[in-house]
Amino acid sequence: MNNRFFTLGLALLLFVMVTPGMLLGADAEPASVRWSVRPLAEVALHQVPELDRDLLAREDLDRQEQGLPYRFAFPEEVSLTPDDAGTWETLPSGRSLWRLRINSPGVLSLNLGFTRFWLPHGARMLVYPASGGGPVLAFDESDNADHGELWTSVLLAEEVVVELEVDPDLGWQVDLELTSIGQGYRFFGEDLSDKSGSCNIDVICEEGDPWRDEIATVGVFSRNGFILCTGFMINNTAEDGTPYFLTAYHCNVRANVAPTVVVYWNYESPTCGQQDGGSFDDSQSGSTLRAEYETSDVTLLELDNTPDPAFNVKYAGWNRSDSVPTSAVAIHHPSTDEKSISFENDPLSITTYQGMTNPGDGTHLRVLDWDLGTTEGGSSGSPLFDQDHFVVGQLHGGAAACGNDLPDWYARFFVSWTGGGTSETRLSDWLDPPPGTGAMTLETIDPLGSNFVVTPSTGFESSGIQGGAFDPEEMVYTLTNTGDGVAQFTATVPDSWLTVSPGSGSISIGGTVEVIVGLGASAVNLGVGRHESLLEITNTESGGGSTDRPIIVIVSSNKPKIIGAVPNPFGNGAVAETEIRFTMGGAATVSARIVDILGRRVKDLGSMTAVAGENHFTWDGTGQDGALQASGAYIFIMETLGREEKISIMLIH
Repeated sequence: MNNRFFTLGLALLLFVMVTPGMLLGADAEPASVRWSVRPLAEVALHQVPELDRDLLAREDLDRQEQGLPYRFAFPEEVSLTPDDAGTWETLPSGRSLWRLRINSPGVLSLNLGFTRFWLPHGARMLVYPASGGGPVLAFDESDNADHGELWTSVLLAEEVVVELEVDPDLGWQVDLELTSIGQGYRFFGEDLSDKSGSCNIDVICEEGDPWRDEIATVGVFSRNGFILCTGFMINNTAEDGTPYFLTAYHCNVRANVAPTVVVYWNYESPTCGQQDGGSFDDSQSGSTLRAEYETSDVTLLELDNTPDPAFNVKYAGWNRSDSVPTSAVAIHHPSTDEKSISFENDPLSITTYQGMTNPGDGTHLRVLDWDLGTTEGGSSGSPLFDQDHFVVGQLHGGAAACGNDLPDWYARFFVSWTGGGTSETRLSDWLDPPPGTGAMTLETIDPLGSNFVVTPSTGFESSGIQGGAFDPEEMVYTLTNTGDGVAQFTATVPDSWLTVSPGSGSISIGGTVEVIVGLGASAVNLGVGRHESLLEITNTESGGGSTDRPIIVIVSSNKPKIIGAVPNPFGNGAVAETEIRFTMGGAATVSARIVDILGRRVKDLGSMTAVAGENHFTWDGTGQDGALQASGAYIFIMETLGREEKISIMLIH
């Protein structure tokens, strides 16, 4: 099981990815369901070249011999944006619709990677099989992330449609570039003979009953759409619900790869002994690398969002001491199939990785042989719990499998705590944040078991032009008391350009309170750029459930920008007029005129109320008296907000 990489189960290809920003119901219906739009056959097609399967088979053999990760898809590198690909049209509602078809003949699946992804308020993007009848992946502004990427789940189709719907005056804010098309040419798990070994124990079995809290911390995840590992949520001493997710360094989730991570929760057999039938419905995407240390094979990620409360995910406790467990339990996804649990009833040993001598270099814990259950490829990164239910390490590798008594090695949490001595290489800075408690152990927590739960899990994001207005102006958070006593809370923001109400209060048993964070009057004074702040919601009774929500306000300049004159030159007996196009950050009155190269007024083009986005004036080559002007160079001048913008125009007869 050394450097465990593994194959992709068929079940992964059948799931519907749900993220905190995913739209539901009618909002997730393609435009063709709601409107009369042009047929898909008339929508621009990006044709992916057919795969050379013989070449891929030879390459996969070489990859296997080199110990490289299992590959189920071949990525085509592209650069496709709404500006240079696809088809635009206007819906009866007045909104703009952009669609692009992507076809790869003979593939089993397609998945898409957007390395530039940003949607304005009210916009939505769908990805769905062109044939219909499959899942619809839907995204909106709540899926915007600081890393600026979005990676979709796999769709079982040879052809998919990417669909963007946006208000025309906000189209200029869309930043969308598709750079990777994953062509799935093989997958794993087509029948039960391909499932994990029969000695594995489904977590639903009675053996898992004493470990229900720990089972709820573990998930299987993908990166780049083709590699899978196991990982787990982990608690920090602030117990503030920060979504830290720990896995193995050898799963290769480097900083540039972290945005591609998709975690699937509760992928478990519904019946003991079934080792099948799990669901991938509970999932989320996106993360940021916080720390990594190769010596102890550890990677710590922070997920883009806290898991949906409906997933009932818990955060694992830990033991960072130099002690040796007297027994151990592993919770993992063998071969990335349904979640399993394994038991070692004897004391572990401290060794070097793959070493048999104690203590070796002291970096790993060795499980000599599993007494019940086992591990397999795909279990990498899964947690090892000691006899007290504390995490003491994560799976690095080994040779254990059904039918043998060979050992496994887990990289020690004790070593990862101090790591390489920097915040980027150790866990201590993140799991015991400054000023630090010095705690040696920390209990597993249930975010829903605290006095109150804060929803939604997403932050407050707003945008607008300098001086206002901003959209949206506020966001509502609901605090729910799930405890057996009255809960007390405070809600604070550190900046004067924000407001929060109420700032404190109590919540009755089973009750809720709405906390509204919004932009204050002084927000109009914010400068152009990105402004970040934080809403802090604190449980003043026990601290359990306390949490922060990021606040981001993007202020754009309302400065006009002339795009150009089309056509330019114009005239010559063929083109009677030119269109001078310009953009605005927001609504404003704009006036324009034409002058000659000496600055003498030729024609007043009047004024207009420009909207945010693209606008235009038109000049037909005539002067104020209606007479056609002589061939030559002229200057278009527009005035707005106390500024002048100019462009040269050439008139030809």
